[in-house]
Amino acid sequence: MLSSMAKEYDSSEIISEGLKQDVLWLLITVYSYVTRRRFEGLGKMSREAFVVDWVLLESAVRDIVSRLTALDDDTRNNRSFQTLFAALKREGLDSKRTSDLNRKIKTYRALVNDLKVSHRNRYIAHVNTNVAVVPRVFDNPVAFEAAASMAVNLLDDIIGSKVEYIFSMASDLKVDLRQALSNSSMEDKESSIVDTMNETSND
Repeated sequence: MLSSMAKEYDSSEIISEGLKQDVLWLLITVYSYVTRRRFEGLGKMSREAFVVDWVLLESAVRDIVSRLTALDDDTRNNRSFQTLFAALKREGLDSKRTSDLNRKIKTYRALVNDLKVSHRNRYIAHVNTNVAVVPRVFDNPVAFEAAASMAVNLLDDIIGSKVEYIFSMASDLKVDLRQALSNSSMEDKESSIVDTMNETSND
């Protein structure tokens, strides 16, 4: 009777494998956003095609924000950095690693808090009565780069090794997303999308 009432938890291995897929698709979406936002062939693009791409870019950003904030979800039975950390502690994580990861996860939470408050909670997951829902991708773009970068590096830190993210579009077309995005810049920012948080990760 008591055993049937015991709480069931997913193992850290199951959660970490799922998170690898979550971050992979986060990076695929970021890569798609960066690639599409170049507007290659703009001179030959119809006005309709431009507007459709503009709307799709906005949708991509909303997806990125949703993915980044979901990684900070502390609800039991949801997959996130928080629940992976909890699983590792249940499985006997040593005190030094516990303290180090706790600090880094709190840093990530602070970093994504503005995405939650200013974007997800205002017009993505919910819509405030006084908020316009028109695309803001050009006039007021969402600054998600630092959070995306830290998500990549934080999962490396929690797992204890560098995770490979390959976007396989065809048998002969594969993109190493870490390399592709670390070599990309967005809005002419000095920092790259991926690996800009190494100093934080290596503290």
